[in-house]
Amino acid sequence: MSRMRSMLCALAVLLAITASAAAQANLLTERTLERTGFQQAGHYDPRFDLRTDFVMAYGVGPTMADTLKRWGEAGYVLQAMTGVAWGGYQDYLDGKVDGRRHWDEAQVDAAGKRVMHGGGVPYMVPTVAFSNYLEAEIRRLIDAGVVAIHLEEPEFWAHSGFSQAFQREWQIYYNQPWQRPDSSCDAQYRASKLKYYLYRRAPDRLCSAMKEYALVTYNRPVRFYVATHSLINYTEWGIVSPESSLMDLPGVDGCIAQVWTGTARTPNVYQGRSAERTFESAFLEYGIM
Repeated sequence: MSRMRSMLCALAVLLAITASAAAQANLLTERTLERTGFQQAGHYDPRFDLRTDFVMAYGVGPTMADTLKRWGEAGYVLQAMTGVAWGGYQDYLDGKVDGRRHWDEAQVDAAGKRVMHGGGVPYMVPTVAFSNYLEAEIRRLIDAGVVAIHLEEPEFWAHSGFSQAFQREWQIYYNQPWQRPDSSCDAQYRASKLKYYLYRRAPDRLCSAMKEYALVTYNRPVRFYVATHSLINYTEWGIVSPESSLMDLPGVDGCIAQVWTGTARTPNVYQGRSAERTFESAFLEYGIM
């Protein structure tokens, strides 16, 4: 019995080592299935090697090629993610890309204050020039070998619509002088209609142009996904989104439902009482997505 126990213990240890080695080598499933992944802004590091199939390397810029190279060397399928309404785009804003400062393209509220995502990072009016800038940055990602790109949060705040860029877009779209969105219900509706159009136009342009670039340059397809909150949350937070028509765009392959405690804990009214209902809200958000 003692010898049998020793043999069983040895076998158990061997199986555990074998299973661990297989898991570390990621042999349980093929990474090309791309079933699991995570988002990370920095270089590969063994300390947060989650052994998923793909990584969404976050951001754009000249250092991304090296970042993606390191993740590729670690065995990950390469994907990328960047904001389509905001991001670390200071080179574009400060005029280092084309010699013209683009701070007039930041979303602005009725008091003339920029709507910011964080320090030095404004929400953008998606002008043609801004889309051209993102196209140039996404080309770098495709050149570095990514197979899929995630465009995050095409969002236009309902209380904005006062920037110079938005006034120009109004004149182009409506062929008449800009009206303050807060001047009437009709003006607010027309402003929101334009915001919807602009953030539908941006991913449509980006996805179609970059899919063509990948096929012409490398003869390989590249997929595009849009990461977005639910329409429930956008209604609660006062954000205009083109979400209801994203899947009608031929260049968009799918959407990612961004549902987390930041959205699901937003208080809502039920039976006359306002309260956080995290599970119920998340359930509804996933459902509407």
